[in-house]
Formats: sequence, C-alpha cells, structure tokens
Amino acid sequence: MKKKYFTEMSRQFIFSLYYSSKTKDQARYINHYHTETELGLILSGNGEYMLGNKRYCVGPGDLLIIRSNEQHCIPSIASDTFTSFNIQLSSYYLWNICSDYIPLNKIQALSNPNIPIVQRITDDNIILCFKKLAELYKSEDTADIFNTRIEVIKAINMIAEMIDTDDTCNGPSVAGLRHIQKATDFIKQNYQRPISLDDIAKSAAMSRSYLSSTFKTVTGVSPYNFLSATRIEKAVELLKDTDKTVMDIAFECGFTSLTSFNKLFKQLIGITPTELRNHM
Repeated sequence: MKKKYFTEMSRQFIFSLYYSSKTKDQARYINHYHTETELGLILSGNGEYMLGNKRYCVGPGDLLIIRSNEQHCIPSIASDTFTSFNIQLSSYYLWNICSDYIPLNKIQALSNPNIPIVQRITDDNIILCFKKLAELYKSEDTADIFNTRIEVIKAINMIAEMIDTDDTCNGPSVAGLRHIQKATDFIKQNYQRPISLDDIAKSAAMSRSYLSSTFKTVTGVSPYNFLSATRIEKAVELLKDTDKTVMDIAFECGFTSLTSFNKLFKQLIGITPTELRNHM
C-alpha cells in the first residue's frame, strides 16, 4: 500500500512511499511507468530489471533511478522473492521544495529522462537512509511524518551528489514552475474528460508554445504525453483493483473509443488491457 504525503498548508501531493514484492512464479514482463520520478532500493532477492532499453542484473543494495514516463519492468527473478522499497516524487516536490537544497541541474536530471545519467547506483549511506525510511513507513506516530520528510530530503540529496551531469540548467522561473504545477493539477483533475492543449494552456495562463517547452523542461514529457500517461496509469489501477469492464475503464479514463484506448495501452504498456488483467 502506498503512503502519500502532502504539504501542510496547501495539501499539495509531494511524495509517496511503498514496498514492492514479487515471487519467482509471478508474471512480471509487463512494462509500466508513471508520471512521478521513482527511486527504488532493492532490499532482497536477485533478478533482472529493464529500464528503457537497458537491462540490469540487480540485487540487494542496488538503487534505481526512474524518471517520468520511463518504461520499466522486471523480466526475471532468480531468487524466490524480490523486494524493493520505493519513493515516488512529484515534480512539484522536486522543483519547489528540493530546489532549496539541491542544484537545479541535478533536479532537472532527476526529472527529465532525456538527460543521460547513471541510473543504477550503490552507496552504503543511501542504503541506511532507505532502510530508516522503510521503518518510518511502518510507524503510525504523527511525529514520524516529519522524520520521514527529513530522511527523504537526505536521500535525494545524497543521490543528487552522485549524479554527474552538466552544470547548466535551462530550468523555468519560479512563476513558470507555478504555472506548470497548475497545468499538471488540471490534467490530474480532468483526465476523465476530453481536454485539449488549449485547455491545459488556459488553466496555466500560458501560451501553447511556452506551455509545451516549459512543461517538458519540468516534467521531461510533453503535456499530451503527461495526459496519456495519467490516463493509462489510472486505467492500470482500475484493471487491478476493480471488476469494471475494459470498455467502462476506457471511458472512465477519458478515452472516446475502446480502439484508441487499446492502441495506446499496448503502445505504452506492451500488452492489451485484457492481457494485463489475465496476468494478475
């Protein structure tokens, strides 16, 4: 189960924590992705991990950095079980909160999948930080919410220090960040209905061209791809957690036809919605 964390005043989503555990006999070769940046530490087990076009042999202590809209999956597991602990970071959190502690070029590298970085790292201090977060995740103590926030910032900072990338950053202004946040909020609140680039630009009080360029700088993807990712991400959740028909899920997630839903789903996930449900 994911634990979600929000800002205290505005209740803006910032990050979520969760365990992921699979057994050797579970079907695994299913691509998936999400709009948030994900940091995943392998806690136990050995297996293969596909990240984009790269294949890694991973085991305990390996940390994987998965940026927005990067396809990933676990093709095979060598051990009986394979467990990881994961942090998913919103673009709001990275650009509006982490930017007070971490250089903007590092945040851009953690957000944008087009920037080449090393995406599998191993570091004893990062492992200790993640294990502390895994313990805090189990706590129901209100005070541990603040301890969790501290440990997440520490983890991101340590990871950022290990990222070797260009010192320059073509990041947006503070005002630009606020506008893009309005655009992502608009998409997440309205993905169930037909929305256009004009609608998204209007919600952010930006021109279409400025929205497109700034949006991609912040999130790593275009507004249209972010909308598509949001819809398919929600569809996957409904396929897993409900008994609704594929057609009902397609319309609930903003698609105007079952054909267009199936086509985009297979393009992004690698299999059809029905095949995914049969794998569960």
